[in-house]
Amino acid sequence: MSESDKVLIDVLATVVLPKLKGLSEKNAKKMVQLSHKALGEISKKYHKLMDEQAKDLAKKKEKAAKAAKKLAVKEAKKKQKVAKKVSKQKQVSLLLDASKPAAATKPAVASASKPKAPAKAPAKAPARTSATKK
Repeated sequence: MSESDKVLIDVLATVVLPKLKGLSEKNAKKMVQLSHKALGEISKKYHKLMDEQAKDLAKKKEKAAKAAKKLAVKEAKKKQKVAKKVSKQKQVSLLLDASKPAAATKPAVASASKPKAPAKAPAKAPARTSATKK
């Protein structure tokens, strides 16, 4: 019997035995033996249940830690996926921005030259004719 069992038995005996007054010495000794035996079983069961409770608590903590780790890994993967998507979007936007200014300047030049071309065409036409006459 462990030390903690003995202490618990003594504490319980001091609480229970005074309630059993009026017995003869012979019967009192029997009652003390029976009570110590019963209290020993109670003490063993108590400590067994406390150990099981501690094990269950440890399992719950381990399970919670495992779930937290799994959630952290899932969040990390999600952040990595979002970061990868953002990176791709930045690369695409850089390519689009690089091509837009070149494309934007060409239509601007083309649109600017188109109105000028009809105005210059009649002016050049007489110059050409004069050049052809010579």
